[in-house]
Amino acid sequence: MEWYELLIIGIVLFTLFLILYAGYRIALSIYNPVRHSLMETRIRETEKTPDLMKAYDEWEKIPYQIETTNGYELKAYYLPVEKHIEACKECFVIIAHGYTYTHHGGIKYASIFKELGFNVILYDERYHGESGGKNCSLGYYEEQDLQDIITDTYTRFGPDIYLGTYGESMGGATVILEQAHDTRLQFVIADCSFSDLTDLVTYLVKRKAHLPKWPFVGLANFFFKLATKTDFKSISPVKAIAHAKVPMLLLHGSIDEFIPPIHSQKLFDACSSEKQLYISTVPAKHAESYLMNRIEYTEIVKNFVLKTMLDSKK
Repeated sequence: MEWYELLIIGIVLFTLFLILYAGYRIALSIYNPVRHSLMETRIRETEKTPDLMKAYDEWEKIPYQIETTNGYELKAYYLPVEKHIEACKECFVIIAHGYTYTHHGGIKYASIFKELGFNVILYDERYHGESGGKNCSLGYYEEQDLQDIITDTYTRFGPDIYLGTYGESMGGATVILEQAHDTRLQFVIADCSFSDLTDLVTYLVKRKAHLPKWPFVGLANFFFKLATKTDFKSISPVKAIAHAKVPMLLLHGSIDEFIPPIHSQKLFDACSSEKQLYISTVPAKHAESYLMNRIEYTEIVKNFVLKTMLDSKK
């Protein structure tokens, strides 16, 4: 074999290795992302909303652990409603935070529900904060974990509680996925959720890595499946929401470049239950709709919840 033939073979093999490695690195960045510590998220939230972090420090918080059916523990926090607020003592909301974050991301939403007289449960999702789990599945196992939290909540506080779920980003996808298999909920709210993981990964691979869908998304899916035992196509909130039975509120920032607002539009179009869509009326990036227009955002959420409660009594 001539030297130039060996050189060509070497170049081809090296190119194939680079392609495989790129697919692996994409998958690794998805299921083993760099996570923010509790201290980091506390600092971030203090910078964004110092008044809410001050209030959070004053709220009564009861920490506890939940053993999941997947074999690890989740760290959760029960925030009982203040006695001086006109309360719905049996009203609860479970709030799921976003990708790479901690339960601190749910404080801003907890403040809305505290004003409504709700009890609030915050928690660290698997592989985040102080919870267990060896990787992040972007909603597949997180959905199962949320079911465990809902079951635990009914066990702790009684079978007659009024319960809804609220999620941001990955947490939004989680609450949408979960409701398709659960008849115990009264409402679901999702802020800046993705509609389909394959579509999101394809978009991010093109936008961030400047790589084409083929072969990189397929390779990333292969390595993702090796690590998590599930695949991208199994994580599709837009399919889950087509089976919705409870009122759904979808919210999204108008200039979100991480998960564009078209994702919430697709979710809204596919939703089979009573639904409402809010795209921020002021420029808001990913998970910033509340921060950019707190008054309007709070009013949207409160009106939705109050209407849902009123309709449930008819």
